[in-house]
Amino acid sequence: MFNFKTLKLTKRCDSESTNSFVGIRRNTNGEVEFRLPHGFDDFPENDFDATKDLFFKMYRTFKKFERDSTREIVDPRSNGKDQIQKEKDGYRFKNKEDNDVVLYSKIALIENLLEVYRDLALDQMERRIGADEKVDYSKIDRYLDRAIYLDKHVIYIDEMDLPRQTLRYESTTLIDLFCFIVSELQNELEQDIEPRVQELAHRFSEQHLSHEESLFNEETFETTIRTLKGVLDDINKRTAYKDEDYWRLYEAIETFLYGELDMDNPHELGTFWGISNFSSIWEDMCATWSFINHYRSGGILYADTNIKFNNQYVANTYYNKNVKIYKHVNFEDPFCIQFRGKKRWMRPDLIYLSPDGGKQLFDDVMKIIIHDGGDHGLTVDFDVKLIDKNWKGIYTMFCSNLKKSKFLRGGMRVLKDNSFKNYSKTELEKQKKLIQNTQGSQILASMIYLLDWKYMDKNCFIENNEKVQRDLIKQLCYEFTLRKVTTSFTKIENNFVIPWFFTQDLEKKLDDNVGEHIDDKILNSRLQYNGVRVSKMNFLEIQQIYLTHD
Repeated sequence: MFNFKTLKLTKRCDSESTNSFVGIRRNTNGEVEFRLPHGFDDFPENDFDATKDLFFKMYRTFKKFERDSTREIVDPRSNGKDQIQKEKDGYRFKNKEDNDVVLYSKIALIENLLEVYRDLALDQMERRIGADEKVDYSKIDRYLDRAIYLDKHVIYIDEMDLPRQTLRYESTTLIDLFCFIVSELQNELEQDIEPRVQELAHRFSEQHLSHEESLFNEETFETTIRTLKGVLDDINKRTAYKDEDYWRLYEAIETFLYGELDMDNPHELGTFWGISNFSSIWEDMCATWSFINHYRSGGILYADTNIKFNNQYVANTYYNKNVKIYKHVNFEDPFCIQFRGKKRWMRPDLIYLSPDGGKQLFDDVMKIIIHDGGDHGLTVDFDVKLIDKNWKGIYTMFCSNLKKSKFLRGGMRVLKDNSFKNYSKTELEKQKKLIQNTQGSQILASMIYLLDWKYMDKNCFIENNEKVQRDLIKQLCYEFTLRKVTTSFTKIENNFVIPWFFTQDLEKKLDDNVGEHIDDKILNSRLQYNGVRVSKMNFLEIQQIYLTHD
């Protein structure tokens, strides 16, 4: 098992490689390295607990992605993963961008141990030298102290301790050692630990370790590993009878204690641990977060995903026979471009309708400010002020309606800067209700978010990156076609969403929207001009949601 304190971390800002592999492998210098996702530039170095926690969460993330992906094999029309091939080193398939993805799901030093635990029941693994009713007369002198003496100098011996294979619900030291490692692993993987495993693990710890020693504790990792190796070696020397179950246990423990990753044999299981194209996992993580936050409220209008949510796949609509997406029952899909009689469908990652901070038309968007002494009973003097410039269209329409009123007569007049004098209170209330009923209450109760999950570094959006330019064109096409099914006053916020590691002092809980925006002023000019924002999402928070919801 590798030491998390000395495990080499490779961050994207320090790496010359541009591929999107995330996981553990050997680098060109022969060092075992843990290649971190994009956005982890501030991840702490040489921090045992932080590296350990991330490793086990990534292990659980890969296993969940593997389960969800391979489960879709049973559906020949599955979303984007319909070309899954099982290989010696994991799974290979095409993602929705038609890019090759290889999931290296094996990490032998853990997998072998847990596989043995799943396959063998404890009461069938535990074997010992047991009592036998047969009597070996050549050894009878060794049992005189345990004999029953009868008349006429006759002795009776009912049983002897002879080598034979027996089953019993009591542990040997090998089983204790095995259960100790399994319990330590399951604790880090946040799995339930069987009471029997806990019992045997506790007994091993009491007999061989000090109270403070633990397998995944920074201060005791090396001494604990050393002790476990010594116990395993002693067991192997003292055990006379070694059957198939013994060797399965022994080899699993040995691999865990002495193994790292076998990088010298590229065709062996466990050569790599990770995924060649992490964007596939990032998209599933973000989609899960979105459904957790917005599905129950009916806010998700469209999602290019088929993740599992509430124990069933969310996709309900087919594209091109074998690609499935989610579409709200009341959402009219506009993402089609027709050219020369042929249709080309586009698939944005996610569109959802979200409450816009509870904005009120005549409070957060614009205000009617009555002049001092301006209330004259039936008439009033007031100004109309725009508060939120994002809703200038509604503000302009309301002021225009006030000015066009047929009741402007007598002392009622319009001054500059949308200031009104001696205006009929009845007419003012009528115009307020009119704008609220036709535009305000429906539009301001919600905002449309158009999101594109991007597994990329933030610098790509600051520089004039060619890929970002292509992605921007697609995103603007999405927004353009979306306008077909929205009113002219509906606000659409267009976002690229990237992963980000927030240090503890800067960590923020995600709200119901899209995380923390990168300062628009530092983005490249094309993004600024077209109003497309870039948002940093809290990777660890989204990952936790992904892991705890199926």
